[in-house]
Amino acid sequence: MRFTRALRDMRTMKQLFAETEAEADRLGDQNPGAEHLLLAALSLPDGSAQRIFDGEGVSQGALRDAIARVHEEALTSAGLSEAGRSGAQALERPRTGPLRLTEPAQAAFRRATALAKSERRPISGADVVAGVAELEHGTAARTLELLDISRSRLIEAARAR
Repeated sequence: MRFTRALRDMRTMKQLFAETEAEADRLGDQNPGAEHLLLAALSLPDGSAQRIFDGEGVSQGALRDAIARVHEEALTSAGLSEAGRSGAQALERPRTGPLRLTEPAQAAFRRATALAKSERRPISGADVVAGVAELEHGTAARTLELLDISRSRLIEAARAR
């Protein structure tokens, strides 16, 4: 049983990390963060993350747009504009070497895997949603706030799945 779960987790992580990096590239971000991890969770085949966001009435596209808005607001408040940002367009970089997640993304992923492990089941998109929703600060937290999504409600919904 453990071997099967480990194999499924490896497949899930491979897809999750590839999509996390792709989402960072689409948004023109150099380092994949928790917000990109959250977007990637919505594309996992188990569908649990997508069902949670469907319950909130938020699509993957709406989430991506909100993240872009949060990025733009942060740049504007720092006296920069999105147009002047060097990486504002989608990045195209070679897929070599290890994935370098930001520290908040690493923390969210560690929390997601700990949750799945504590319940002795494979990791799911819902676990990633819970891990990211537990972050109190950063782009992911500000994005959820912008979309008027309660982090505690997301955590409850994720744990219920």
